[in-house]
Amino acid sequence: MGSRGTKGTPADVPTTSETEEPYGLARPAPAKEKKTAEELAAMIRQDLSKVDGWPERGVSVTVYGLNPWNSLLAFGVDAGPVPNKVDLQNFCDIITERLKRLYDVRVVEPP
Repeated sequence: MGSRGTKGTPADVPTTSETEEPYGLARPAPAKEKKTAEELAAMIRQDLSKVDGWPERGVSVTVYGLNPWNSLLAFGVDAGPVPNKVDLQNFCDIITERLKRLYDVRVVEPP
């Protein structure tokens, strides 16, 4: 190893960085507001009820899972024939994706 050994700082290794380093930490993503699954389902149902052809009865929206969560749109017999069923399901998916960016599911503890 010669007379220099491993002690000290080698001459060819810079002691400071020549590239600019960011100050502080990266910004954390903004915290999502928490809603219960029932509140999220009601929000989805409310948005869907504004679409032409929304049945007045026989439709349910279920929010399931935690984070990430998802939703299910189901049509019962009371809904009758729903000619725009596929459109409503697509709108439900769009609304769900928008709400997933804004809200997490809040777990409600039993009393």
